[in-house]
Amino acid sequence: MAVLLGAALLAAMAGCEGGRAAAPMGLLVITLDTTRADRLPAYGYQNAATPAIDRLARDGIRFDRAVSVAPLTLTAHTSLFTGLYPPHHGVRDNSDAPLAPAQASTLAEAFHARGFQTAAFVGSMVLAADRGLSRGFDVYDDGRDAGATPPRRRPGSVVIDRADAWIDRLAGRPFFLWVHLYDVHAPQTPAAPGTPRTGDAYEDAITYVDAQLGRLFETLDRDQRFATTAIILAGDHGESLGEHGEREHGIFLYEGPLHIPLIIRVPGLRGAGRRVSGVASLVDVAPTVRELFRLPAARTGGVSLIPALAGVALPGRVVYAESLYARRFGWSPLRMVRDERYKYIDAPRRELYDLDEDPLEMRDVSTDRPGVVAAMRAKLQAFADPAPDQPGSDSSVNARALAALGYIARAPAAPLVVPLDPKDHIQEYNAIRVGDWR
Repeated sequence: MAVLLGAALLAAMAGCEGGRAAAPMGLLVITLDTTRADRLPAYGYQNAATPAIDRLARDGIRFDRAVSVAPLTLTAHTSLFTGLYPPHHGVRDNSDAPLAPAQASTLAEAFHARGFQTAAFVGSMVLAADRGLSRGFDVYDDGRDAGATPPRRRPGSVVIDRADAWIDRLAGRPFFLWVHLYDVHAPQTPAAPGTPRTGDAYEDAITYVDAQLGRLFETLDRDQRFATTAIILAGDHGESLGEHGEREHGIFLYEGPLHIPLIIRVPGLRGAGRRVSGVASLVDVAPTVRELFRLPAARTGGVSLIPALAGVALPGRVVYAESLYARRFGWSPLRMVRDERYKYIDAPRRELYDLDEDPLEMRDVSTDRPGVVAAMRAKLQAFADPAPDQPGSDSSVNARALAALGYIARAPAAPLVVPLDPKDHIQEYNAIRVGDWR
């Protein structure tokens, strides 16, 4: 029944010949590091100029309430490509041991087994080839030279140059391409000469990234591949930008670091330009791709978004996110669940926000609504943590380079008898946090 429903939905959403959906010839996944949804014109913001992303939004479906699983690059990408929440894939910090082959299969492995040409071009060493996501890729370009460590980061222009060259070498086989752009991460890459500037470094970096995506789309157009390629654009996580006292990201689970763009464009999509209001998560990307390309199903904590692409409302659900990075400083980790209306943050001083009434999370209503708190705490138990509460580490990672990125600021602290709430230490964290990181 599920297979028949999926086929019917695909036929309804795509151009059909003889009752069969027109299958895409390729998949392009674009991940925009540190990019929050509410700073994109596609989500209503007016200051940045993003014609390439706007093109995707016109041709595809926007998910208005897409949520990351963690404000950390490696953790979030591992969930995107496996469909598992962090407690179930085990990569919960950027310096954790890489994803174990026995822990989960990835989209790249599934595409490779199906005979697709596969390639990844990434902009940060946090996603270097030894971090667990390179399995299944014929080409995994993290910028390293033979026998050397990869660069800490690369500008999007270099990443796109390499991706464009790979596209130009493609033969007729179908392909899976992942492009990761790191330029919005602090310190941001400035806007390219001749492009509009706002004077805000974060917004100008978004403009720069969009210009690089425009170059990528031009290559696909030139090779006549754009029209037959499915494209998924997602943020891995956002940025606090000073909200709730956090300058960047890594600790808190408010909307700034968790609310991400998610746009899915499929060739022949009916109802293009539509917006989906239901709650979605990064863990939904993998099951959606597996259904769209008829890849073998795999264990997942997410749901396929194919029905939503075809116009079916997403059912009400609860999604999960976590930030365990605070353990490095001896502070309590944070965990979050949210549904269509409420967000509950499990902390030494728990928090509850009514996002319908208070989308900026300015008023904690946990004291006023104890029944809702109890219900949300019960829902949190569904995301039980099977792993020890202390972070693992991977000694093969270049610790000095990660420290320069800010990921290893202190050694993991011993558990405290009385856990410290990160809310009480965010200014200390901002002072510790120096320079180019995460």
